Amino acid sequence: MRPVPASDACEHAHRLAFGVPAQVIASAPGRVNLIGEHVDYHDGCVLPIAIQRRTLVTAALDRSGRVAANSSTEGHAEFACDAAEPATSPHWSNYVRGVVAELRAFGGAIPGATLRIESDLPPGGGMSSSAALSVATTLALSELAGLTLPLLEVAQLCRRVEHRFAGTPCGIMDPYASCFGRAGHALLLDCRAMRHEHIPLPLGPVRLLAVPSGVRHALSDGTYQQRQAAGFRAAALLAGPGRTLRDASWAALESESAGRLIDSEALRRARHVVSEMRRVREATGALNAGDWPHFGRLLSESHLSLRDDYEVSCDEIDQIVAVLARQPGVLGARMVGGGFGGVVVAAVRSEACEAVIKALEESYYKERGLLERPFELQPSDGAWVRSVVHRE
Repeated sequence: MRPVPASDACEHAHRLAFGVPAQVIASAPGRVNLIGEHVDYHDGCVLPIAIQRRTLVTAALDRSGRVAANSSTEGHAEFACDAAEPATSPHWSNYVRGVVAELRAFGGAIPGATLRIESDLPPGGGMSSSAALSVATTLALSELAGLTLPLLEVAQLCRRVEHRFAGTPCGIMDPYASCFGRAGHALLLDCRAMRHEHIPLPLGPVRLLAVPSGVRHALSDGTYQQRQAAGFRAAALLAGPGRTLRDASWAALESESAGRLIDSEALRRARHVVSEMRRVREATGALNAGDWPHFGRLLSESHLSLRDDYEVSCDEIDQIVAVLARQPGVLGARMVGGGFGGVVVAAVRSEACEAVIKALEESYYKERGLLERPFELQPSDGAWVRSVVHRE
């Protein structure tokens, strides 16, 4: 996708779309989760980065009683400010609808608004375009409404939007990473304690490569919820009612009684989650020690677990991982995101990066006629909002 325009270009686009100047501009990054997939809703720890691709939202209040949202990639949507329900079918505007409804519940005065949305995050691309949209919209509209929300409250609000308006019962990781990312660092987030630590990324000898598959996923189609439910079934038997798989031990999971009491599907889902939590701990230690080979091996282990135990990969993703595994200088790779498409993240020695990208172009992109290409990830700062100053 084309890069998101600079702030002044977004402000100009807002004036062109609505005939009025923007009053605020907000920006929120996408994220790539380095490791810790499908563990946030089991209270585990995750290790994402905020990335350089972002969503920008310009906004202005009016007295129309309606919210008009114009997206450079998705089109136009309009709805009443007091609309308390999502659109009847999945639609990108449900994220905006949900934010408006949540802010009004906080007492935010939104008599009407216009929003212009620019993004270089592909929907369904595994880089959390929905969280970036929700976070940027929340920051823009709360600024206009005079609400001061701590970033943790912003992240929690955006998770509620995913649950209530998008039909995706996700964890906290995506909006949290979009809010709290820091340039040059990964974010070690404890999803139970809601606390985080910024982990420096010593990227000199290694680059992190994002490899888009060109396959879009939709997490509201039920497959995500089925895997959640299987994990919760296993957690209730392994750790007790109301507990999560964070409370389950590997010994309990591998015990003879677990094999008798838990159905095979739930046991596989639990095996991924519990082993992935261990991999997050090891990956954090590897980064702190600058041990990129060990970090890469953990990425590859994570992919096998997601493919075989959680069963959320797909042929295209597996082909990319296989191509990467054959290339000298690739330390490890895995799928990222909810699954069934999206993006692969790879740790690649810096001197091999150009050759690896060329191999991917020859072995994957050209044969499929895809315009997307691999790109280097730049761990970036989190979301921000500011007022627009108009100079005469």
